[in-house]
Amino acid sequence: MGSGTAATEVRSRIMAYESILKQISNVVGEDVVGVHIAELSSREAIEEYRLKVTQEFVKPGDGSVTVYFLAIADRDVLEKARTDAEVQQLEKQRSMDALAQEAATAFRENRDMVAAFKYLEIAEIAASLPVDRGQQQYLNAIERVQEILDTLRIMVLAGDPSIPNATITVRRGTRALSPRVVEATVTAHSSARDGMGEVYDDSQRFVTDSDGQFIYTSNNPTLVGQGTIGFTLDMGSHLDFLENRDRELYASLKSLLEGKKVEYPYLREPLLGIRNMPVAISEYTYQGELLGSAYAGTALVDTFAKDGIAMNLVKAPMTEDDEDTILVLGAAYPDTRLFIYGNVGVSHTKSTNNGFAVTVAGEALLVDLEANTIRGRTGNVVANAIAPTEATARSAAFGKYGSISASLLYRYLYR
Repeated sequence: MGSGTAATEVRSRIMAYESILKQISNVVGEDVVGVHIAELSSREAIEEYRLKVTQEFVKPGDGSVTVYFLAIADRDVLEKARTDAEVQQLEKQRSMDALAQEAATAFRENRDMVAAFKYLEIAEIAASLPVDRGQQQYLNAIERVQEILDTLRIMVLAGDPSIPNATITVRRGTRALSPRVVEATVTAHSSARDGMGEVYDDSQRFVTDSDGQFIYTSNNPTLVGQGTIGFTLDMGSHLDFLENRDRELYASLKSLLEGKKVEYPYLREPLLGIRNMPVAISEYTYQGELLGSAYAGTALVDTFAKDGIAMNLVKAPMTEDDEDTILVLGAAYPDTRLFIYGNVGVSHTKSTNNGFAVTVAGEALLVDLEANTIRGRTGNVVANAIAPTEATARSAAFGKYGSISASLLYRYLYR
């Protein structure tokens, strides 16, 4: 017999179905409400248990409705389900016992975060057990996770903020001689520029070595010139199961991790000769005629200016190949070390319903005039734009080319 009382009959019926499933759960030894509620409410039967609702009674009350269901099931099937459930629960208990041993071993070996991951696995398994069998184990595991995470500290040691790099250590506790934590996962958060020169949030994941530390060096050449690197403990997907099960606890653990964050300020040191560097990017029509515009060069200069790198737009003499370029530029700018030189031309123009689509292509070089070498090159860069007029689309495409070229040359301007 299942029953449910609520303000509406629909809700009362759902509660009555849940009442039946809770009784089934007690018989078989595992929670089957979530598994079978849809089947029972839609078919008034559960094929797995050979269960069906045979009678129902609706009793209106003062501001409420009570629904009663009488259901029958196959006793032998329920007994078998009970046996199977007990076997599964025994296997889960063995898994939790093994994980507890692994967690204790990891903690003794100063692998604190690994231990926390193991306890979270225990909590997830315990959460799948009936409340009377798994609740206490769940609470104990979560408490242990909180205790472990609460003691962890991220420390930034010696480094060079002009690159930037630094040695990062994770410890258990705040004392100078507190144990270093091995295999701790840490994410470095920073700001970088995309291909159009706009800032976006970047991240890089590290794991502490056998000495409980790692050396941070950014693998992103477009890291902004000045900012901070934020280091946070990274639990990866280990907390995901809590997000829907216990949002308050999930938020609490996320907040705990956020509270461990440390920041490392930096100011990248550019190469000698980068200040007021001459920039000359020639623009050509589809027919190969030299234009007097400087949309590409202006966009490139503006992109670098966002990080305080001042450059000067100039006009470069015409050359036939890269070797001639170095010689000619060296003669024209004898007191200059670094020079950005490039050519870009219209490669395709098409009339569209919205106006014109223009595609441009070209390459830019970072030339070292003192060493007579090319320090870096963008390779072939293609950019396109759509605008109401051909001239507007062309200028926008040249501008995009300049921004993209800046992002590709960025890596060569710093140590």
